[in-house]
Amino acid sequence: MRPIRLALEGFTSFRDKLEIDFSGLDLFAITGPTGAGKSSLIDAIVFALYGQVPRVGDDYKQMISHGVDRLSVLFEFAVGGERYRIARAVRRDRPSQQRLERLKPG
Repeated sequence: MRPIRLALEGFTSFRDKLEIDFSGLDLFAITGPTGAGKSSLIDAIVFALYGQVPRVGDDYKQMISHGVDRLSVLFEFAVGGERYRIARAVRRDRPSQQRLERLKPG
């Protein structure tokens, strides 16, 4: 799997919208001081793909940032020449919603 783009909002320490473009990178490292959100980026990718976060199990609603009512994660990636986009959104008072799309060239 090759990551292409990650966009998240209201996810743990990323209260405001954050977008990371991996498309021009062959190799990358996630670095920063303790508490900067490195693990949260990996958690967001895992949540997008599997609908849960291993460190909190099925209680993924605790990943919603303090002071907001929803989180959203959008992850685009490529596998075997095919490109996909998965989006998940969660509100504190509702079940999660998800959408998986296979993207066609052009």
